[in-house]
Amino acid sequence: MNHEARQTIRHYLILKSVSAFGMGLIAATYVVFLRAKGLDLLEINMVNFFFFSTLFVCEIPTGAFADVFGRKASYVISCVLFSAGMFLYAITDTFWGFVLAEVISAVGATFASGAFQAWVIDRLKQQGCDEGVNIVFTRDQQLFSAVSIFSSVIGAYAASVHPSLPWIVGGSTSFLAGILAVFYMKEDGFVRKTFSVAKNVRAMAETVSASVRYARGNRVVRFVLLTGFAQFVAVQAPNMQWQIFFGNLLPSNTYLGFIFAGISIATILGATASPWFIRKIGCAEKSLNLVQIAIGAGIFATALCGSFWPAIAFFMFHEFARGFFSPVKNLHLNNNIPSAERATLISLDSISHHVGGMIGLVASGYVAKHISIGFAWQASGAILVISALLLLNRKR
Repeated sequence: MNHEARQTIRHYLILKSVSAFGMGLIAATYVVFLRAKGLDLLEINMVNFFFFSTLFVCEIPTGAFADVFGRKASYVISCVLFSAGMFLYAITDTFWGFVLAEVISAVGATFASGAFQAWVIDRLKQQGCDEGVNIVFTRDQQLFSAVSIFSSVIGAYAASVHPSLPWIVGGSTSFLAGILAVFYMKEDGFVRKTFSVAKNVRAMAETVSASVRYARGNRVVRFVLLTGFAQFVAVQAPNMQWQIFFGNLLPSNTYLGFIFAGISIATILGATASPWFIRKIGCAEKSLNLVQIAIGAGIFATALCGSFWPAIAFFMFHEFARGFFSPVKNLHLNNNIPSAERATLISLDSISHHVGGMIGLVASGYVAKHISIGFAWQASGAILVISALLLLNRKR
């Protein structure tokens, strides 16, 4: 590997680490923060509903921006928007203020989506170092997980000093990442493409329609879309309510940082064990259904526990099972679709997650507000188990 390629990888990983640190600061206390600001469980979920909606609408247009103005410009704008969103979170006290902050952050997420990774891939290939791509993405995931674990613990302690402190530090960190990107990201060979609003609207419509047509005729794609949709409906309850659930079982919210660290470790272990699991079961679809059942059972069992240690054991089991899902699903999907349709079908997979997430946020927030968090978790777990059993029976 030449010096230029090593420098590119180093700069990419530095930027990734700085961004991950800023985001990790609020990961363990996000819902607690919104509750302290007076939002109820449904309102908190609705704030995130706007995040998913913005992702859905802006994914393709912001991708087009990167093609026209460059990956560097796209990533720098992403950092600035993330920073603005986090600073707005720190100073606002109203539902619509938080919605605006979430929409700004979501637009920032779509500006970074694809553009940052595309920059490092193209840069390494331009420098004659194709083997660097595998190296950078392996280190990327390891570093992101390690930094997120570390910063989530720090963020929980910072929140105990002042609830807005993690947001202020996180916003400053995101802005720092944008400044570093100005100096670190080089685009010597970038060629602008032409921009057309009508063209990009058509591209969005064509992506959805072409993917739907293909999915109708491909059983594997339908299966993957259904399992992903079901999971994203079901996991919104634990995703959004674990801080409240465990906060009621702990002496201090400071400990939530350690729980988030445990979540990260559990999912890493699950992802690491996924190749062994597929070989052991021998069938990707059966593996996915068993994983779905395990996730659902873990969520359901957690809700039944009235003390911390049994609850955290079942909860970490469900997170461990969730770590299996994406590697197994992605492998199964990519092994069964043609290269020409890959991009559109992966886009449809993401869309199914966004739609499932939006439905899950509204439903679980309503149930948690009007009945209880425990019942919302039990219903979510039951939905996942029943949907997996139906798909297993259908396959037979």
